Amino acid sequence: VQSLLGLCSEHLEKGEIHQGPAVLGIAMVAMAEELGLEMAIRSLEHLLQYGEQNIRRAVPLALGLLCMSNPK
Repeated sequence: VQSLLGLCSEHLEKGEIHQGPAVLGIAMVAMAEELGLEMAIRSLEHLLQYGEQNIRRAVPLALGLLCMSNPK
């Protein structure tokens, strides 16, 4: 999860699109356990607030993955 968050914190060069899949990867890794889910939701809220536009587009999908069977 830390390496994926690191990818999200980098500034993009033209033509790079790896940050959106990194946000979805955070959700996929964290959905397996309760504590990881809470930490990922908090991290996604920070990304939504401070991230670039391509990151903010992927955050609702990641939140949907995390809360699919456990709505919050």
